[in-house]
Amino acid sequence: MQHLTKKLAAAVACIAAASLALTACGGAETPKEGGSPSESEAFTIGSMIWNVSNPFYTNFIKGQQDAAAELGATLVLVDGKNDIGTEVAAIGQLVSQKVDAILVTPSDAVGIAPALSKAAEAGIPIFAVNNRADDKAADVVTFIGADDVEFGRQQAKLLVDSVGENAKVAYMMGALGTSAQLLRKQGFDEVLKDHPGIVIVEEQTANWDAAEALSLTQDWLGKYPKGAIDAIVDQGPEGANAAKYGYDSGRQDVKFIVGDYPLDVREGIEAGYIHGTVDQDPRPQGERSVEAAVQWLRGEKDKVTRPNEYLPLPIITKANVADYPPAWGG
Repeated sequence: MQHLTKKLAAAVACIAAASLALTACGGAETPKEGGSPSESEAFTIGSMIWNVSNPFYTNFIKGQQDAAAELGATLVLVDGKNDIGTEVAAIGQLVSQKVDAILVTPSDAVGIAPALSKAAEAGIPIFAVNNRADDKAADVVTFIGADDVEFGRQQAKLLVDSVGENAKVAYMMGALGTSAQLLRKQGFDEVLKDHPGIVIVEEQTANWDAAEALSLTQDWLGKYPKGAIDAIVDQGPEGANAAKYGYDSGRQDVKFIVGDYPLDVREGIEAGYIHGTVDQDPRPQGERSVEAAVQWLRGEKDKVTRPNEYLPLPIITKANVADYPPAWGG
């Protein structure tokens, strides 16, 4: 995990201030179902993010803040502190304050569902953003973010393009049970079914953690000498330092493919120790989540795609890296 940037520290400070404001201020009136409030009506939109200290959410938060300012909405940001109990309590807090809509980025799609059900019972529309909520257990308007199944497909296509039809590969996953881990693996496996010559020799979790990714990579490179493994695929970006370790250790024979596109991944692609990645840009997800909530509240429901609004997931390699600024960290 990267250290917090100055931008993220500022975002966290803003969230802390917003949390205090949430406790002190009165709630906005929830529009009645089917109503069409005027465009000038100011809405209060709650956003619960499971862990704002994760560097991924720096530009995600900035996108939500900028969109709210542009649309004249009040944004109340709440930190779930990487704890499902805190996340549930945060949703309850937003419900008690009668926010007009809730944007939720949970750590546990199932664990957050009962709290979201209570929000829906209170007449508050819910939008799952970046991470999914269990829409079978909770009434969610739509999901806004990346299609993680397609993300996994894109990683698999990049792998096939880089190693050919016969290769031995180690597969590094994010935290087991999270929606991104499960769905990315689903898409990855789906593509590789058509490429039986690519064999997954190892499959373990690094829990979206850079230190664990490095340790796992060290173990694999020690276990598999040159010629015994062709690539390491990491579902997330935390493998950037691990890829550099492999390259600096003389293991240029192993191609590293990661997921997401922060600054250190971009630098790795430019330097040649990362073969490529799939770019999931967090800022547009943050922007669109606020915009969609405001459209829904204004009665412009036809402008909100249901049940999913997916954003682009381009593959980035050395051939096109100059065309894409980093998604965060830059």
